[in-house]
Amino acid sequence: MVKQRRLLWAAKLSLPLLIMLAPLTLGAEQRIKAVASFTILADLVTAVGGDRVEVVSLAPVGAEVHEWELRPRNFRDLERAEVFFYNGYGLEQWIRQVRATVGGDVDLIAVAEKSGYPTKPIRIGELEGEPDPHMWMDPRAVERYIEVIYQTLAELDPDGEELYRDRADEYQAELKELYADLEEKLATIEEERRILITSEAAFPYFAHAYDFRHDGIWGSNAEEEGSPRQMMRVVDLVNEWRPGAIFWESTISDRYVRSVASDTGVAVAGPLYVDSLGEPDGVAGHYLSMMRHNANVIVAALGDGEGGDVGDEVGDD
Repeated sequence: MVKQRRLLWAAKLSLPLLIMLAPLTLGAEQRIKAVASFTILADLVTAVGGDRVEVVSLAPVGAEVHEWELRPRNFRDLERAEVFFYNGYGLEQWIRQVRATVGGDVDLIAVAEKSGYPTKPIRIGELEGEPDPHMWMDPRAVERYIEVIYQTLAELDPDGEELYRDRADEYQAELKELYADLEEKLATIEEERRILITSEAAFPYFAHAYDFRHDGIWGSNAEEEGSPRQMMRVVDLVNEWRPGAIFWESTISDRYVRSVASDTGVAVAGPLYVDSLGEPDGVAGHYLSMMRHNANVIVAALGDGEGGDVGDEVGDD
């Protein structure tokens, strides 16, 4: 009888402790099911959501988000989703298919559009004049992305609001540090060498943030790539500007910039990461490391050799 009473008292004393600990260890079924359109956005949602959010990216590492075609696993992920984060401004050409799949049961959040960050137009190609979607190439724009993600998660999960706010504040501080670090590193490139020519002209926000002249072979990966007219135009541009190198991106074949290099005699450097992160354990496994890798590659190719560490894949012809 005494033993039974002791067990009862132990159970009563432990119950408040279990109640206090319960919100700290969410089971898989209690976590918010979030789907992101591509890996960079998934990384940002994870940065804010932490263990309270289960995040899946529709377009996997190395995929071209502009032209992604939904796979059976994507439909399964969307059926489980409570919220879908996408960039907007035309980046995801397949967004109508997502809307048709989820109906009105899932919140669709166009993060770039909701951020209110000032847009820059696509300058060349079939989509000339439309807002360029690649805002995340400026860390200051990503601060706005983080705010949108925080507000969305806090509305879905009010119990986690304080955690989301703390994680958002911490990440925004890291973004400020990233912007300053890149500004200092890229400042080592002399003004006349600050020319950034890439396959896709996806760097207008980056170029504005860090004072580069920028152009590409084509305007957006949503359009035709590497047409004779595009190639002739950029060959003329390279001959006029004489950049220290031209760059290829991780989701696009390097054959286009190598063809331009063959006709002009300029060096080739890359990859730069824009539309996808790299492998998780690689040089561009997360947004912060991706941006630092890009800066390292650019400094190594355009600088005077004193700009610091370089990326793991920088080549020339």
